[in-house]
Amino acid sequence: MRQNAWTLMCGVLVAVIGSGALAAQGRRPPTDPEKTGTSMKVSLMAGGQRYESSAPGECTHAPTASIDGVASELWTAHQSDKGKSLNLSLWQPKDGSRPMVSLTLTMGSSTHRVSTVRGASIAGNAKTQFQTAERGGTITVYAKSAEGADIIGTIRCDRFAPHIAEGGI
Repeated sequence: MRQNAWTLMCGVLVAVIGSGALAAQGRRPPTDPEKTGTSMKVSLMAGGQRYESSAPGECTHAPTASIDGVASELWTAHQSDKGKSLNLSLWQPKDGSRPMVSLTLTMGSSTHRVSTVRGASIAGNAKTQFQTAERGGTITVYAKSAEGADIIGTIRCDRFAPHIAEGGI
């Protein structure tokens, strides 16, 4: 009986340390879009290339978040489909200042990066519009990447799951 209790305690300790290591590295455990994904429709033009996809992805929302000490509302959209990927974070500061955007768009061998996050290296520029629809919404992007490519189009998420904070409390 004593050995079983010791084995159980060691197993719990390993699980706790393992999940803490992921959090300390700022990573979430991998997700399976087929199980956790949401319906997305992406229609973007970037540097003369078209990114069109209806593959499932992950869309999240946090009514209260913080980036570089700025209290904000946060929306994210992530999608990967046949050699293309999209990673978008959109922060709307609660103080009414301009939104901050982090966008990485990969299409084959081309990658386009945009970051307007204060306190980080600025790469390109972006304007966004957000329109809610039931539990989801559409983000319209007008941007110029750090590489000089115009990025224009929409990202529609049928629903936004609650955002899980990474590496913080």
